[in-house]
Amino acid sequence: MPAHPLRLRFALWLAVAAGVAPGPCARADDVPAAAREALERLRAGDLAGALERSARGVGGAAGPGAWRIRGYVLARAGDAAGAVAAYEAAVRQDPADAVAHNNLGVAYLAAGRLDEAGRALRSALALDPLYADARNNLGVLLERRGAPGPAREAYRQATLLDPRHGRAWNNLGVLEARRGAIEAAAHALARAAAVDPELEAPRLNLAVLGAPGDVDEATLAELEALAARPGADPALRARALAARAERLAAGGRLEEALARYAEALRLAPADPVLLNNAAVIEDRLGRDRDALLHLQEALRLDPGSSVARNNVGIVHFNRGRLELAEGVFVGLLEADPAFHRAHYNLGVLHAARGDLARARAAFERAARLAPRDADVAYNLGLLAREMGGGPRAEREAYERALALDATLAEAHLALGALLADPATPPEVRDRAQARWHLLRFLELARPGDEEGRGQAREWLAWLEQAGGN
Repeated sequence: MPAHPLRLRFALWLAVAAGVAPGPCARADDVPAAAREALERLRAGDLAGALERSARGVGGAAGPGAWRIRGYVLARAGDAAGAVAAYEAAVRQDPADAVAHNNLGVAYLAAGRLDEAGRALRSALALDPLYADARNNLGVLLERRGAPGPAREAYRQATLLDPRHGRAWNNLGVLEARRGAIEAAAHALARAAAVDPELEAPRLNLAVLGAPGDVDEATLAELEALAARPGADPALRARALAARAERLAAGGRLEEALARYAEALRLAPADPVLLNNAAVIEDRLGRDRDALLHLQEALRLDPGSSVARNNVGIVHFNRGRLELAEGVFVGLLEADPAFHRAHYNLGVLHAARGDLARARAAFERAARLAPRDADVAYNLGLLAREMGGGPRAEREAYERALALDATLAEAHLALGALLADPATPPEVRDRAQARWHLLRFLELARPGDEEGRGQAREWLAWLEQAGGN
């Protein structure tokens, strides 16, 4: 009879990308013709022409609208310092302009001037408390400050103020993903894609997330076509490459996936999301040194990234450096006690040391924080077996995990083995269902999981030989 050893599920988490929302540039009757022409050039993809026209627009006695357009064009050109100067001029000329304060806050964010960004965004909200863009942007700032709880509330307020605010829904989804709440993340990202079909970020983030509602191949190809347009933002092209990389990685084509990430990083070398996700692939390929270097750079750029810190711990765990891994996970929970994946990871670590009681306590805390996390339910099922919880409780745990995520390969293998095992009580055993789950595991297993495939094939051969139920 084949064995069915403990197979705790432990994987690095991907990051997805947030975004700020600048407000409208200016009213058409508030600016000179050159400034209006700058916007037209920008819409046509002529950045050089937009820069030239917007510079002419602020010549002489330009009003605040022309300076706002100048700031917007400079921001699109990647000139954060120039955008700040332009928006500061707009605010000086019209201190009661909430949009100018909001856009100045976005420019300060891009320049890394977080204190000034906070003052500008709060000025915008003081002038207009119902300003959804400013509320969304405040959420981005709070995340950068390492305050995920207040950031989440800011995004929710933005979606309440404007239920069709695609960027706020996208950012809420990003935050949920960073906290490991994948189903909530997928819901928010899908909502973002539905309310703002022109916004590429939610669909790209769904593709990178690999979550329920993942984009199909046709949609991914459409996104790649958008990214390939002349004048497309390099960041958009990098995101499209990342989405394709995750599709390749899901199919076990890790070297090809890593090559796509390398190409994306050449376009956006200071993108902490791309650095984190490249590290995920590098760890799976056994390149822990490269993975740690990329994660350290991601944390330098985004010190508040719980996902990147979590992944540092997992890289250490995968190389047997358990003390280092434990220090990372404990530190994460000191900063954010609600980060349920850190509780989960401590559960895996305790189980690897043989301390099953502490492992179960950690998984139970993770389950209270994220009751719809299929991985948590699956690992609790494994511990039920190891700690004498009984076959019925074990079966129920695996079935609960599969009800939450029908593609959880390890749960199919564990349930198939349990239902096939002659040591399982007759009222729980079901060899027909065992065959189905074992075959389903073979369909879903990663190409490199030869150990699991071997177990499944051994059980299927045993069932064929035993026959009947």
